[in-house]
Amino acid sequence: MVEVEIRAIVNNKDDIMENLKKNGFVNTKIITQHDIILDKPDGSLFNSGKKIRIRTEGDSATLTYKGNLNTFKDISKRTELNISINSDDVESYITFLTELGFPVCFQIRKERIVWSDGKVEVIFDEWPIIGCMMEIEGPEELISKIAHEVASEVKFSNYRLKELFQNKMNETGKSLDELKADYFKENKFELGHIELIVGS
Repeated sequence: MVEVEIRAIVNNKDDIMENLKKNGFVNTKIITQHDIILDKPDGSLFNSGKKIRIRTEGDSATLTYKGNLNTFKDISKRTELNISINSDDVESYITFLTELGFPVCFQIRKERIVWSDGKVEVIFDEWPIIGCMMEIEGPEELISKIAHEVASEVKFSNYRLKELFQNKMNETGKSLDELKADYFKENKFELGHIELIVGS
């Protein structure tokens, strides 16, 4: 499949959700996700625009490969391959990929809220450090239209993680190490080597 999306950091999630209701969207999922990103030891796979990820949601797990990132204006597109795996086998897959040269680079726990109208999905992810990321996924001709209808004041683009983390560093005046330390102190969860894909 081809993933087509736009994204932004938003501060008015509740207002946007009300607008989604008015536009015929329904809340289809609220779940905690644990994303594990595996990469070359220097983070070069992620920095080339590709990604290997294992995601757990409750009792289910998925191994995902995302291909080269292609962008046009504010929209990003890339190949995405998903393989359902047994959640009990996650550690075995991590060992297998590590032996192939793709150890764990970083990991994220986040709450995901999904809204859908059957054609477009609107996703709210509470990300560590950077805040609430909103993604709109679906047919290219619809996602910009939906963005304008439900969040007209938000600037959507093909923002990537490096840019979003660096924006937070600029906003707070803190280094990535300081932000990671603050996050660990509050949540007791180790994010790992995010600096490999963000910069310090």
